[in-house]
Amino acid sequence: MEGSPVTSVRLSSVVPASVVGENKPRLFTPMDLAMKLHYVRAVYFFKGTRDFTVADLKNTMFTLLQSYHHVSGRIRMSDNDPSAPAIPYIRCNDSGMRIVEANVEEFTVEKWLDLDDRSIDHRFLVYDHVLGPDLTFSPLVFIQITQFKCGGLSIGLSWAHVLGDLFSAATFMKTLGQLVSGHGPTKLVYPETPELISHAHNGEAISIEKIESVGQYWLLTNKCKMGRYIFNFRVNQIDRLMAKYTTRDQPFSEVYILYALIWKALLNIRGKTNTNVITICDRKKSSTCWNDDLVISIVEKNDEMIGISELAALIAGEKREENSVIKRMIEEDKGSSDFITYGANLTFVNLDMIDMYEIEIKGGKPDFVNYTIHGVGDKGVVLVYPKQNFARIVSVVMPEEDLAKLKEEVTNMIM
Repeated sequence: MEGSPVTSVRLSSVVPASVVGENKPRLFTPMDLAMKLHYVRAVYFFKGTRDFTVADLKNTMFTLLQSYHHVSGRIRMSDNDPSAPAIPYIRCNDSGMRIVEANVEEFTVEKWLDLDDRSIDHRFLVYDHVLGPDLTFSPLVFIQITQFKCGGLSIGLSWAHVLGDLFSAATFMKTLGQLVSGHGPTKLVYPETPELISHAHNGEAISIEKIESVGQYWLLTNKCKMGRYIFNFRVNQIDRLMAKYTTRDQPFSEVYILYALIWKALLNIRGKTNTNVITICDRKKSSTCWNDDLVISIVEKNDEMIGISELAALIAGEKREENSVIKRMIEEDKGSSDFITYGANLTFVNLDMIDMYEIEIKGGKPDFVNYTIHGVGDKGVVLVYPKQNFARIVSVVMPEEDLAKLKEEVTNMIM
C-alpha cells in the first residue's frame, strides 16, 4: 500500500482533569536514558459496532492523566552546571498528550486485517511522533483513534520509551479501558521517585551502543532502510519445531526455540561477523511500570556451533546480564553521548509478561493487537508475542535487504 488511506485527520490535546504535576521534576534513571531514542508503538483493532464512542475514549483521557501525570509533562534539560552536558528530565507541567482522530473510508477492520502486510498498521494507524526538534514542546504520548467504514476502529499508541517499557505502555492502555468501562484504575505502580543508585562494575557493556549525541531531535539515523514483517507460527509448526529441537535432557521453551530459529536464519544471511552476539530483553516479575525492571543480557557464539538446538542451549545457559554495567556506563558518560539498545546487536524481546489482549472496553476486547519498536538500530529487533490460540506471532524490524532473505530462510526451516 503506497498512498495513505487515512483521511480527515484532526489533532487536539488532552490534559489532566485537574492540576496534578505541580511543575515537579521527574528524573530519568540510567535505564530510561538507555531507551531514550526508542519508541513503543501499538495498534489495537476493534471490529464492528461497540458500546463505546470516540467521545467516550477522549473524555476518559482527562481522568487517565490524573494517574499518569508524568505522561503529561515535557522534556527539559538540566542547567545546574553550564560547563557540563545537560541531562534531560521530565518537567511535570500538565501540558498533556496529543489525540489524533482520523478515518479510513476504503476498508472495514476485517478487510484491513486480511491484508498480508502488517507494517501498514504502524505506518498509517499510529501517529509518526518522535521527541524534538522542539524538544520542550514535544508531547511524550500520541493516541490515534481511527474509525473504519464498518463502524469498527483502531487505537494507535506512540509512547516515548523513556516513560517505561512495553509492559508500562500496555498497562497505560489497560487503565484507559478500565476507566472507559466505569471501573477505577488498578493501583498505580509507577514509582513516584526513581532511585538513582551508583553501580560499580568493570568492563564495557556490549548490549548497548554508544553514539554521538543527537541533540534536541531524539531519533536514531539508520545507515539503511528498515522494514517490518510479522511471522505467524501456527500451532502445528510450533509443535514440529519443539519435537525436532528439544529433548527430555534439553527442554527448551518455545521462546528460546524461536529466538534460536531467527538467530540461525540471520547467521545464514549475514554470516557470523555481524551476528555472533545477540541481546535479549526480558523483564523482572514485577507489576512496576518503568524501564528499571528490564533485564538486558547478551549471548555470545564463540565457536562453530550453529545448529538451532545448540543456539537454544547457549540462550538457555549462557546469558550474561549487563544491567549494572549499562547503568555505570551511562552514569559515567554524564550526558555527553547517547545510547541505543534495540538493534545495537540483533535484539530479542520476550513479550510473554505482557497480556496485550487484557485491555477491555465496556466488555469488548480487541480483535488484534500489533506492537513494535520504532527507532531500532541496524542489527534489528525481534519481538516474540505471548502465545494465543493461533500460536505465536514473531514481529521483526530489520534492514529491508535482510527481510526478503529472512522470510525465505524461515519458510525453509519450518517446512
